[in-house]
Amino acid sequence: MVDFRHLGAFVRVYQERNYSHAGYGIYTTRKSIVRMMQNLERVFDCSLFTEGLRGELVPGPFAERLNNDLRFLNAARHRMKDHIAAVHENGRVVHVGSSPAVFRTREFRNLFRGLQSLDGIRSCFAPIEVSDASKALVSGHCDLYVGCWTGSAGRFLTQEAGTVSFRRYQRGTPGETGTGKIDCFRVFLDGKMPDHPVYHECDGEWQPLDEARWLYWLDHPEDCPVGTVIFGPDVQIDTDYWQAEEDAGTGNGLGIHATFLRQHAYEFLPTLMNKILTRTQTA
Repeated sequence: MVDFRHLGAFVRVYQERNYSHAGYGIYTTRKSIVRMMQNLERVFDCSLFTEGLRGELVPGPFAERLNNDLRFLNAARHRMKDHIAAVHENGRVVHVGSSPAVFRTREFRNLFRGLQSLDGIRSCFAPIEVSDASKALVSGHCDLYVGCWTGSAGRFLTQEAGTVSFRRYQRGTPGETGTGKIDCFRVFLDGKMPDHPVYHECDGEWQPLDEARWLYWLDHPEDCPVGTVIFGPDVQIDTDYWQAEEDAGTGNGLGIHATFLRQHAYEFLPTLMNKILTRTQTA
């Protein structure tokens, strides 16, 4: 059986062309180095080095090929060591996924900033539609999924992470009126929406508004008809184009959850979930 330590010793002997000098470089004795080379020769069933006229070691054909092959392995090992050192210095990366609409909410932004403030991890955002949440968690594309979706299968663990408040928005500035009938919309968030309050502009004819159209109107408010009323999640808006209720409140809102794989390689995720819960309870 080949030991990585023996392969490392082989590389050192190949470079130094001397057993004693190779031993100095890896803090071991000449006798140990010789024994390692003999073990490799038994495993590979061939001679690695012969002694030259001046006592220097001369690598044989197999040793030349082995050294060439080990260059790529050693390069990969060095990259892995650098990566591990970076992880210890900067923290492990936690990919947090959510749908684009949840990402725009104040609750998610606050949650994400809280994760970024924790020691030992680095939070990165991964945009993932709710329909792909389960697949993304299983494949490792994200470590946490935050949204209205909860993993119902036994392979997932879910923790409450807060409530997204909904509020009334109206396209236009105070005093600006549209032409014709006012359209009223309710925004779906991860396929769900809360009950809406009664507004005098809307007589019960509420239309569903999908996330894509909602996000498009947020980014291109000039394309939304003036006077349009939207009951949607609490987000940052351009006040040159939109009016919003002063107090969103939580009476009309949707709970969001942080879900992760039960058998995740990161052993600290349950603790992370508890920190999320503590944060939401004290906020």
